[in-house]
Amino acid sequence: MFATAPVWENRFDRIANILQWMALAFGAFFAFILDGATLATATAFTVTALYIVVFQSLPMRIRHGVWTGEILAVVGVGIAMLAVVLTRDIESPYLLFSVTPILYAAAFSGWRRGIETAFLAGGVLVAIRTLTDDSNLLWDSGGLWAWVAIYLLIAITFSFARHLLLEASETNAALLAASAAATEQLDRLERLDASNKLLTALSELSDGTELNPVTVGTAALDHLSSVVPFEVGQIAIESADGPVVVARSHQDGDFEPTLTTPLTVGARDVGFVVLSRLEPFEPHEIRHVEETLQPVALSFANILLLQDIAHRAIQEERVRLARELHDDIGPSLASLGLSLDMAILQNPESPELAGHLSGLRSSVTDLVEEVRDTVAGLREQEPISLHEQAVILCSEEPDQLPKVATALRENRPPPVEIGAEITSIMAEAVRNARRHAGAHTVTISGYVDHSSGEVSITDDGNGFDVRRSFKGHYGLVGMDERAEKIGARLEVRSSPAGTTVTVRWGP
Repeated sequence: MFATAPVWENRFDRIANILQWMALAFGAFFAFILDGATLATATAFTVTALYIVVFQSLPMRIRHGVWTGEILAVVGVGIAMLAVVLTRDIESPYLLFSVTPILYAAAFSGWRRGIETAFLAGGVLVAIRTLTDDSNLLWDSGGLWAWVAIYLLIAITFSFARHLLLEASETNAALLAASAAATEQLDRLERLDASNKLLTALSELSDGTELNPVTVGTAALDHLSSVVPFEVGQIAIESADGPVVVARSHQDGDFEPTLTTPLTVGARDVGFVVLSRLEPFEPHEIRHVEETLQPVALSFANILLLQDIAHRAIQEERVRLARELHDDIGPSLASLGLSLDMAILQNPESPELAGHLSGLRSSVTDLVEEVRDTVAGLREQEPISLHEQAVILCSEEPDQLPKVATALRENRPPPVEIGAEITSIMAEAVRNARRHAGAHTVTISGYVDHSSGEVSITDDGNGFDVRRSFKGHYGLVGMDERAEKIGARLEVRSSPAGTTVTVRWGP
Protein backbone atom coordinates (compact mmCIF):
# COMPACT_ATOMS: atom_id res chain seq x y z
CA MET A 1 0.00 0.00 0.00
CA PHE A 2 1.11 3.55 -0.54
CA ALA A 3 -0.27 6.92 0.44
CA THR A 4 0.65 8.77 -2.72
CA ALA A 5 1.10 7.30 -6.18
CA PRO A 6 3.56 8.41 -8.85
CA VAL A 7 2.26 10.80 -11.48
CA TRP A 8 2.34 8.17 -14.20
CA GLU A 9 0.12 5.83 -12.15
CA ASN A 10 -2.48 8.55 -11.63
CA ARG A 11 -2.58 9.37 -15.32
CA PHE A 12 -2.62 5.74 -16.40
CA ASP A 13 -5.38 4.97 -13.91
CA ARG A 14 -7.57 7.67 -15.45
CA ILE A 15 -6.91 6.32 -18.94
CA ALA A 16 -7.74 2.75 -17.86
CA ASN A 17 -10.98 3.95 -16.27
CA ILE A 18 -11.98 5.58 -19.54
CA LEU A 19 -11.12 2.38 -21.43
CA GLN A 20 -13.43 0.39 -19.14
CA TRP A 21 -16.38 2.61 -19.97
CA MET A 22 -15.52 2.59 -23.68
CA ALA A 23 -15.32 -1.23 -23.68
CA LEU A 24 -18.68 -1.40 -21.88
CA ALA A 25 -20.26 1.00 -24.36
CA PHE A 26 -18.85 -1.00 -27.29
CA GLY A 27 -20.10 -4.32 -25.89
CA ALA A 28 -23.55 -3.03 -24.94
CA PHE A 29 -24.08 -1.25 -28.26
CA PHE A 30 -23.22 -4.21 -30.48
CA ALA A 31 -24.97 -6.68 -28.16
CA PHE A 32 -28.22 -4.76 -28.47
CA ILE A 33 -27.68 -4.39 -32.23
CA LEU A 34 -27.03 -8.11 -32.74
CA ASP A 35 -29.37 -9.67 -30.17
CA GLY A 36 -31.83 -6.95 -29.37
CA ALA A 37 -33.08 -5.88 -25.97
CA THR A 38 -33.22 -9.28 -24.31
CA LEU A 39 -32.88 -10.30 -20.70
CA ALA A 40 -29.40 -11.68 -21.44
CA THR A 41 -28.10 -8.45 -23.00
CA ALA A 42 -29.65 -6.36 -20.22
CA THR A 43 -28.14 -8.61 -17.54
CA ALA A 44 -24.70 -8.48 -19.18
CA PHE A 45 -24.84 -4.69 -19.35
CA THR A 46 -26.10 -4.27 -15.77
CA VAL A 47 -23.57 -6.62 -14.17
CA THR A 48 -20.65 -5.15 -16.11
CA ALA A 49 -21.68 -1.54 -15.39
CA LEU A 50 -22.17 -2.33 -11.69
CA TYR A 51 -18.66 -3.82 -11.53
CA ILE A 52 -17.16 -0.73 -13.15
CA VAL A 53 -19.00 1.60 -10.77
CA VAL A 54 -17.90 -0.36 -7.69
CA PHE A 55 -14.35 -0.75 -9.04
CA GLN A 56 -13.84 2.93 -9.80
CA SER A 57 -15.49 4.11 -6.57
CA LEU A 58 -12.79 2.37 -4.54
CA PRO A 59 -9.72 4.46 -3.63
CA MET A 60 -6.78 3.87 -5.92
CA ARG A 61 -4.62 2.61 -3.06
CA ILE A 62 -7.19 -0.20 -2.52
CA ARG A 63 -7.53 -1.03 -6.22
CA HIS A 64 -3.75 -1.33 -6.50
CA GLY A 65 -3.25 -3.21 -3.23
CA VAL A 66 -1.73 -6.69 -3.09
CA TRP A 67 -4.75 -8.78 -2.10
CA THR A 68 -7.51 -6.40 -3.09
CA GLY A 69 -5.95 -6.02 -6.54
CA GLU A 70 -5.93 -9.79 -7.07
CA ILE A 71 -9.53 -10.12 -5.89
CA LEU A 72 -10.72 -7.32 -8.17
CA ALA A 73 -8.83 -8.86 -11.12
CA VAL A 74 -10.43 -12.29 -10.56
CA VAL A 75 -13.88 -10.75 -10.10
CA GLY A 76 -13.35 -8.65 -13.22
CA VAL A 77 -12.48 -11.73 -15.27
CA GLY A 78 -15.55 -13.50 -13.89
CA ILE A 79 -17.87 -10.58 -14.72
CA ALA A 80 -16.41 -10.25 -18.21
CA MET A 81 -16.79 -13.96 -18.93
CA LEU A 82 -20.37 -13.91 -17.60
CA ALA A 83 -21.16 -11.14 -20.07
CA VAL A 84 -19.45 -13.19 -22.81
CA VAL A 85 -21.57 -16.26 -21.99
CA LEU A 86 -24.75 -14.16 -22.05
CA THR A 87 -23.91 -12.62 -25.42
CA ARG A 88 -22.73 -14.93 -28.23
CA ASP A 89 -19.85 -16.65 -26.38
CA ILE A 90 -16.63 -16.49 -28.41
CA GLU A 91 -18.17 -13.95 -30.75
CA SER A 92 -19.43 -11.70 -27.93
CA PRO A 93 -18.77 -7.95 -28.21
CA TYR A 94 -17.92 -8.04 -24.48
CA LEU A 95 -14.63 -9.81 -25.25
CA LEU A 96 -13.07 -6.36 -25.52
CA PHE A 97 -14.08 -5.64 -21.91
CA SER A 98 -12.44 -8.90 -20.79
CA VAL A 99 -9.09 -7.30 -21.61
CA THR A 100 -9.43 -4.55 -18.94
CA PRO A 101 -8.87 -6.73 -15.81
CA ILE A 102 -5.68 -8.08 -17.41
CA LEU A 103 -4.57 -4.55 -18.28
CA TYR A 104 -5.11 -3.36 -14.70
CA ALA A 105 -3.36 -6.36 -13.17
CA ALA A 106 -0.34 -6.06 -15.46
CA ALA A 107 0.00 -2.26 -15.30
CA PHE A 108 -0.44 -1.81 -11.56
CA SER A 109 0.54 -5.15 -9.98
CA GLY A 110 3.42 -6.39 -12.11
CA TRP A 111 4.11 -9.09 -14.64
CA ARG A 112 3.37 -12.06 -12.36
CA ARG A 113 -0.16 -11.00 -11.55
CA GLY A 114 -0.70 -9.84 -15.12
CA ILE A 115 0.34 -13.23 -16.56
CA GLU A 116 -1.76 -15.05 -13.97
CA THR A 117 -4.82 -12.96 -14.86
CA ALA A 118 -4.20 -13.52 -18.58
CA PHE A 119 -4.00 -17.28 -18.11
CA LEU A 120 -7.13 -17.18 -15.96
CA ALA A 121 -9.07 -15.26 -18.59
CA GLY A 122 -7.75 -17.49 -21.38
CA GLY A 123 -8.56 -20.65 -19.44
CA VAL A 124 -12.10 -19.51 -18.68
CA LEU A 125 -12.59 -18.56 -22.32
CA VAL A 126 -11.36 -22.00 -23.46
CA ALA A 127 -13.67 -23.66 -20.92
CA ILE A 128 -16.62 -21.67 -22.21
CA ARG A 129 -15.80 -22.68 -25.76
CA THR A 130 -15.42 -26.32 -24.76
CA LEU A 131 -18.74 -26.44 -22.90
CA THR A 132 -20.71 -24.66 -25.60
CA ASP A 133 -19.22 -26.34 -28.72
CA ASP A 134 -19.93 -30.03 -29.39
CA SER A 135 -18.04 -30.18 -32.68
CA ASN A 136 -14.70 -30.95 -30.99
CA LEU A 137 -13.05 -28.40 -33.27
CA LEU A 138 -11.43 -26.54 -30.35
CA TRP A 139 -7.97 -26.60 -31.86
CA ASP A 140 -9.29 -25.28 -35.13
CA SER A 141 -10.96 -22.25 -33.52
CA GLY A 142 -8.65 -19.45 -34.63
CA GLY A 143 -10.68 -16.71 -32.97
CA LEU A 144 -10.44 -18.35 -29.56
CA TRP A 145 -6.68 -18.69 -29.62
CA ALA A 146 -6.33 -15.22 -31.03
CA TRP A 147 -8.03 -13.84 -27.92
CA VAL A 148 -5.86 -16.01 -25.66
CA ALA A 149 -2.80 -14.63 -27.45
CA ILE A 150 -4.16 -11.08 -27.06
CA TYR A 151 -4.57 -11.67 -23.31
CA LEU A 152 -0.96 -12.81 -22.98
CA LEU A 153 0.29 -10.01 -25.21
CA ILE A 154 -1.58 -7.40 -23.13
CA ALA A 155 -0.15 -8.87 -19.91
CA ILE A 156 3.43 -8.94 -21.21
CA THR A 157 3.26 -5.50 -22.86
CA PHE A 158 1.80 -3.62 -19.91
CA SER A 159 3.97 -5.49 -17.40
CA PHE A 160 7.05 -4.44 -19.34
CA ALA A 161 5.71 -0.88 -19.64
CA ARG A 162 5.19 -0.83 -15.86
CA HIS A 163 8.76 -2.05 -15.37
CA LEU A 164 10.13 0.72 -17.60
CA LEU A 165 8.02 3.38 -15.88
CA LEU A 166 9.13 2.21 -12.44
CA GLU A 167 12.76 2.31 -13.52
CA ALA A 168 12.27 5.79 -14.97
CA SER A 169 10.52 6.91 -11.78
CA GLU A 170 13.32 5.55 -9.59
CA THR A 171 15.93 7.12 -11.84
CA ASN A 172 14.09 10.43 -11.73
CA ALA A 173 13.83 10.25 -7.93
CA ALA A 174 17.54 9.47 -7.69
CA LEU A 175 18.35 12.39 -10.01
CA LEU A 176 16.13 14.72 -7.99
CA ALA A 177 17.79 13.59 -4.76
CA ALA A 178 21.23 14.05 -6.30
CA SER A 179 20.21 17.46 -7.64
CA ALA A 180 18.88 18.50 -4.23
CA ALA A 181 22.07 17.29 -2.57
CA ALA A 182 24.18 19.13 -5.14
CA THR A 183 22.10 22.28 -4.71
CA GLU A 184 22.46 22.08 -0.94
CA GLN A 185 26.18 21.50 -1.26
CA LEU A 186 26.51 24.41 -3.69
CA ASP A 187 24.52 26.63 -1.35
CA ARG A 188 26.74 25.59 1.53
CA LEU A 189 29.85 26.33 -0.54
CA GLU A 190 28.43 29.75 -1.41
CA ARG A 191 27.76 30.45 2.26
CA LEU A 192 31.26 29.32 3.19
CA ASP A 193 32.69 31.51 0.41
CA ALA A 194 30.68 34.48 1.66
CA SER A 195 31.85 33.88 5.23
CA ASN A 196 35.43 33.55 4.01
CA LYS A 197 35.23 36.84 2.10
CA LEU A 198 33.85 38.63 5.14
CA LEU A 199 36.48 37.02 7.36
CA THR A 200 39.17 38.17 4.91
CA ALA A 201 37.79 41.72 4.99
CA LEU A 202 37.77 41.71 8.79
CA SER A 203 41.28 40.29 8.82
CA GLU A 204 42.45 43.17 6.62
CA LEU A 205 40.84 45.60 9.06
CA SER A 206 42.57 43.94 12.00
CA ASP A 207 45.95 44.21 10.26
CA GLY A 208 45.59 47.98 10.32
CA THR A 209 44.34 50.34 12.97
CA GLU A 210 40.67 50.27 11.93
CA LEU A 211 39.34 47.33 13.95
CA ASN A 212 36.50 48.89 15.91
CA PRO A 213 32.76 48.15 16.09
CA VAL A 214 31.87 50.81 13.52
CA THR A 215 34.24 49.59 10.81
CA VAL A 216 33.38 45.94 11.49
CA GLY A 217 29.64 46.65 11.37
CA THR A 218 29.93 48.73 8.21
CA ALA A 219 31.97 46.04 6.47
CA ALA A 220 29.46 43.37 7.55
CA LEU A 221 26.45 45.32 6.22
CA ASP A 222 28.22 46.03 2.92
CA HIS A 223 29.02 42.34 2.52
CA LEU A 224 25.53 41.19 3.54
CA SER A 225 23.99 43.42 0.85
CA SER A 226 25.81 41.35 -1.78
CA VAL A 227 24.73 38.06 -0.20
CA VAL A 228 21.07 38.56 0.76
CA PRO A 229 18.93 41.39 -0.66
CA PHE A 230 17.44 43.72 1.96
CA GLU A 231 16.18 47.30 2.12
CA VAL A 232 17.19 48.42 5.63
CA GLY A 233 19.78 46.90 7.94
CA GLN A 234 21.50 47.73 11.20
CA ILE A 235 24.09 46.07 13.43
CA ALA A 236 24.38 46.60 17.18
CA ILE A 237 27.03 45.57 19.71
CA GLU A 238 26.32 44.88 23.36
CA SER A 239 27.73 47.24 25.98
CA ALA A 240 27.43 47.87 29.70
CA ASP A 241 24.66 50.40 28.99
CA GLY A 242 22.77 48.13 26.59
CA PRO A 243 23.05 47.51 22.84
CA VAL A 244 24.60 50.25 20.73
CA VAL A 245 23.91 50.49 16.98
CA VAL A 246 27.29 50.79 15.26
CA ALA A 247 26.25 50.56 11.59
CA ARG A 248 23.06 51.26 9.70
CA SER A 249 21.95 51.43 6.09
CA HIS A 250 20.70 54.88 5.14
CA GLN A 251 17.58 53.96 3.16
CA ASP A 252 14.41 55.42 4.65
CA GLY A 253 11.12 53.57 4.90
CA ASP A 254 9.19 51.19 7.09
CA PHE A 255 9.69 47.65 5.82
CA GLU A 256 8.18 44.41 7.05
CA PRO A 257 8.92 41.66 7.71
CA THR A 258 12.23 41.89 9.54
CA LEU A 259 14.89 39.33 10.29
CA THR A 260 16.66 39.66 13.65
CA THR A 261 19.77 37.51 13.95
CA PRO A 262 21.63 37.41 17.29
CA LEU A 263 25.42 37.49 17.26
CA THR A 264 26.57 34.89 19.75
CA VAL A 265 29.87 33.31 20.70
CA GLY A 266 29.29 30.29 22.87
CA ALA A 267 26.58 31.27 25.34
CA ARG A 268 27.39 34.99 25.20
CA ASP A 269 25.39 37.50 23.16
CA VAL A 270 27.71 40.12 21.68
CA GLY A 271 25.21 41.92 19.45
CA PHE A 272 22.51 41.47 16.86
CA VAL A 273 21.66 42.25 13.23
CA VAL A 274 18.27 43.47 11.98
CA LEU A 275 17.43 43.24 8.27
CA SER A 276 14.15 44.44 6.71
CA ARG A 277 12.55 44.17 3.28
CA LEU A 278 9.13 43.81 1.66
CA GLU A 279 9.28 40.05 1.00
CA PRO A 280 9.64 37.40 3.75
CA PHE A 281 13.08 35.88 4.21
CA GLU A 282 13.41 32.31 2.94
CA PRO A 283 14.81 29.60 5.27
CA HIS A 284 17.94 29.18 3.15
CA GLU A 285 18.53 32.95 3.28
CA ILE A 286 18.26 32.89 7.07
CA ARG A 287 20.85 30.09 7.23
CA HIS A 288 23.03 32.05 4.82
CA VAL A 289 22.87 35.17 7.02
CA GLU A 290 23.62 33.19 10.19
CA GLU A 291 26.68 31.50 8.68
CA THR A 292 27.92 34.73 7.08
CA LEU A 293 27.73 36.62 10.39
CA GLN A 294 29.81 34.16 12.39
CA PRO A 295 33.06 36.11 11.72
CA VAL A 296 31.28 39.31 12.82
CA ALA A 297 30.30 37.70 16.12
CA LEU A 298 33.90 36.62 16.67
CA SER A 299 35.15 40.13 15.85
CA PHE A 300 32.67 41.75 18.25
CA ALA A 301 33.63 39.25 20.96
CA ASN A 302 37.32 40.07 20.44
CA ILE A 303 36.60 43.81 20.51
CA LEU A 304 34.63 43.51 23.76
CA LEU A 305 37.38 41.35 25.24
CA LEU A 306 40.08 43.83 24.24
CA GLN A 307 38.01 46.70 25.65
CA ASP A 308 37.59 44.85 28.92
CA ILE A 309 41.32 44.03 29.08
CA ALA A 310 42.23 47.63 28.25
CA HIS A 311 39.79 48.94 30.85
CA ARG A 312 41.22 46.69 33.54
CA ALA A 313 44.81 47.54 32.55
CA ILE A 314 44.07 51.26 32.61
CA GLN A 315 42.40 51.03 35.99
CA GLU A 316 45.28 49.03 37.45
CA GLU A 317 47.82 51.47 36.01
CA ARG A 318 45.89 54.43 37.41
CA VAL A 319 45.84 52.84 40.86
CA ARG A 320 49.56 52.02 40.64
CA LEU A 321 50.51 55.56 39.61
CA ALA A 322 48.31 57.08 42.31
CA ARG A 323 49.89 54.83 44.92
CA GLU A 324 53.45 55.73 43.82
CA LEU A 325 52.68 59.43 43.75
CA HIS A 326 51.03 59.28 47.15
CA ASP A 327 53.50 56.96 48.88
CA ASP A 328 56.83 57.94 47.29
CA ILE A 329 56.85 61.23 45.44
CA GLY A 330 54.43 63.02 47.78
CA PRO A 331 56.40 62.37 50.98
CA SER A 332 59.66 63.22 49.21
CA LEU A 333 58.30 66.58 48.14
CA ALA A 334 56.96 67.22 51.64
CA SER A 335 60.38 66.39 53.07
CA LEU A 336 62.01 68.73 50.55
CA GLY A 337 59.65 71.52 51.60
CA LEU A 338 60.45 70.95 55.24
CA SER A 339 64.19 71.10 54.48
CA LEU A 340 63.73 74.39 52.66
CA ASP A 341 61.83 75.81 55.63
CA MET A 342 64.69 74.79 57.93
CA ALA A 343 67.23 76.39 55.60
CA ILE A 344 65.27 79.65 55.56
CA LEU A 345 65.13 79.72 59.36
CA GLN A 346 68.84 78.98 59.67
CA ASN A 347 69.94 81.82 57.36
CA PRO A 348 68.09 84.97 58.51
CA GLU A 349 71.18 87.17 57.93
CA SER A 350 71.14 86.54 54.16
CA PRO A 351 68.00 88.10 52.66
CA GLU A 352 69.03 87.24 49.12
CA LEU A 353 69.47 83.53 49.94
CA ALA A 354 66.26 83.53 51.94
CA GLY A 355 64.43 84.98 48.95
CA HIS A 356 65.69 82.22 46.65
CA LEU A 357 64.81 79.57 49.21
CA SER A 358 61.32 81.04 49.66
CA GLY A 359 60.80 80.90 45.88
CA LEU A 360 61.84 77.26 45.84
CA ARG A 361 59.56 76.60 48.81
CA SER A 362 56.63 78.13 46.93
CA SER A 363 57.36 75.98 43.85
CA VAL A 364 57.54 72.85 46.00
CA THR A 365 54.22 73.75 47.61
CA ASP A 366 52.61 74.17 44.17
CA LEU A 367 54.11 70.86 43.07
CA VAL A 368 52.74 69.11 46.16
CA GLU A 369 49.26 70.48 45.40
CA GLU A 370 49.56 69.34 41.79
CA VAL A 371 50.59 65.85 42.92
CA ARG A 372 47.59 65.75 45.27
CA ASP A 373 45.26 66.80 42.44
CA THR A 374 46.81 64.19 40.16
CA VAL A 375 46.38 61.46 42.77
CA ALA A 376 42.77 62.53 43.28
CA GLY A 377 42.20 62.48 39.52
CA LEU A 378 43.73 59.04 39.18
CA ARG A 379 41.59 57.64 41.99
CA GLU A 380 38.33 59.22 40.86
CA GLN A 381 35.79 57.46 38.59
CA GLU A 382 36.68 56.38 35.07
CA PRO A 383 36.72 59.25 32.55
CA ILE A 384 33.85 59.53 30.09
CA SER A 385 34.64 58.54 26.49
CA LEU A 386 33.14 61.17 24.21
CA HIS A 387 33.42 58.78 21.26
CA GLU A 388 31.26 56.21 23.05
CA GLN A 389 28.76 58.91 23.99
CA ALA A 390 28.61 60.00 20.34
CA VAL A 391 27.95 56.41 19.25
CA ILE A 392 25.12 56.18 21.80
CA LEU A 393 23.59 59.37 20.37
CA CYS A 394 23.80 57.79 16.91
CA SER A 395 21.83 54.75 18.10
CA GLU A 396 18.94 56.73 19.62
CA GLU A 397 15.70 56.79 17.58
CA PRO A 398 17.24 54.94 14.60
CA ASP A 399 13.99 54.99 12.59
CA GLN A 400 13.43 58.74 12.91
CA LEU A 401 15.02 61.72 11.19
CA PRO A 402 17.59 63.10 11.44
CA LYS A 403 20.14 60.32 11.05
CA VAL A 404 23.07 60.91 13.42
CA ALA A 405 26.61 59.95 12.39
CA THR A 406 29.94 60.39 14.16
CA ALA A 407 33.42 61.17 12.89
CA LEU A 408 34.90 62.02 16.28
CA ARG A 409 38.55 61.08 16.87
CA GLU A 410 39.48 60.42 20.50
CA ASN A 411 43.06 59.77 21.56
CA ARG A 412 42.45 60.03 25.32
CA PRO A 413 39.14 60.64 27.10
CA PRO A 414 38.80 64.04 28.80
CA PRO A 415 38.73 64.43 32.58
CA VAL A 416 35.47 63.41 34.21
CA GLU A 417 34.16 66.91 34.86
CA ILE A 418 34.91 68.01 31.27
CA GLY A 419 33.51 64.81 29.75
CA ALA A 420 30.21 65.14 31.61
CA GLU A 421 29.63 68.72 30.42
CA ILE A 422 30.71 68.07 26.81
CA THR A 423 28.39 65.04 26.70
CA SER A 424 25.47 67.23 27.82
CA ILE A 425 26.34 69.86 25.20
CA MET A 426 26.42 67.20 22.43
CA ALA A 427 23.09 65.74 23.57
CA GLU A 428 21.44 69.18 23.69
CA ALA A 429 22.71 70.10 20.20
CA VAL A 430 21.43 66.82 18.73
CA ARG A 431 18.11 67.27 20.57
CA ASN A 432 17.69 70.77 19.11
CA ALA A 433 18.40 69.47 15.61
CA ARG A 434 15.72 66.80 16.06
CA ARG A 435 13.05 69.07 17.52
CA HIS A 436 13.49 72.43 15.82
CA ALA A 437 15.81 72.30 12.79
CA GLY A 438 13.94 69.87 10.51
CA ALA A 439 17.30 68.32 9.68
CA HIS A 440 17.93 65.09 7.76
CA THR A 441 21.46 64.39 9.02
CA VAL A 442 23.53 65.38 12.05
CA THR A 443 27.29 64.81 12.21
CA ILE A 444 29.42 64.81 15.37
CA SER A 445 33.05 65.50 14.48
CA GLY A 446 36.29 66.80 15.96
CA TYR A 447 39.12 65.49 18.13
CA VAL A 448 39.63 64.75 21.82
CA ASP A 449 42.98 64.50 23.61
CA HIS A 450 42.35 64.59 27.36
CA SER A 451 42.83 68.21 28.50
CA SER A 452 42.30 69.70 25.04
CA GLY A 453 39.87 69.09 22.24
CA GLU A 454 37.22 70.39 19.89
CA VAL A 455 33.79 68.89 19.21
CA SER A 456 31.39 70.14 16.50
CA ILE A 457 27.76 69.14 16.03
CA THR A 458 26.59 70.01 12.50
CA ASP A 459 23.10 69.63 11.01
CA ASP A 460 21.59 70.37 7.60
CA GLY A 461 18.42 71.93 9.00
CA ASN A 462 16.76 75.28 8.49
CA GLY A 463 19.06 77.33 10.70
CA PHE A 464 18.10 80.32 12.90
CA ASP A 465 19.22 83.78 13.96
CA VAL A 466 21.82 83.22 16.69
CA ARG A 467 21.40 86.85 17.89
CA ARG A 468 17.71 86.39 18.60
CA SER A 469 16.49 85.11 21.96
CA PHE A 470 13.62 82.63 21.96
CA LYS A 471 11.17 82.88 24.83
CA GLY A 472 10.84 79.63 26.74
CA HIS A 473 13.88 78.02 25.03
CA TYR A 474 17.05 77.89 27.10
CA GLY A 475 19.05 75.23 25.28
CA LEU A 476 21.73 77.61 23.99
CA VAL A 477 21.95 79.33 27.36
CA GLY A 478 22.41 75.99 29.10
CA MET A 479 25.15 74.92 26.67
CA ASP A 480 26.96 78.23 27.17
CA GLU A 481 26.77 77.86 30.95
CA ARG A 482 28.14 74.31 30.78
CA ALA A 483 31.04 75.42 28.58
CA GLU A 484 31.84 78.31 30.91
CA LYS A 485 31.77 75.95 33.91
CA ILE A 486 34.73 73.91 32.55
CA GLY A 487 36.56 76.87 31.02
CA ALA A 488 35.60 75.92 27.45
CA ARG A 489 34.57 78.18 24.58
CA LEU A 490 31.22 77.70 22.82
CA GLU A 491 30.60 78.95 19.29
CA VAL A 492 27.29 78.71 17.40
CA ARG A 493 27.13 79.39 13.64
CA SER A 494 23.87 79.13 11.73
CA SER A 495 22.61 79.77 8.21
CA PRO A 496 19.68 78.58 6.05
CA ALA A 497 21.88 75.60 5.10
CA GLY A 498 22.27 74.37 8.68
CA THR A 499 23.75 74.96 12.12
CA THR A 500 27.12 74.11 13.70
CA VAL A 501 27.72 74.10 17.45
CA THR A 502 31.43 73.96 18.38
CA VAL A 503 32.90 73.63 21.85
CA ARG A 504 36.66 73.92 22.49
CA TRP A 505 38.63 73.38 25.68
CA GLY A 506 42.27 73.40 26.68
CA PRO A 507 45.11 75.57 25.40
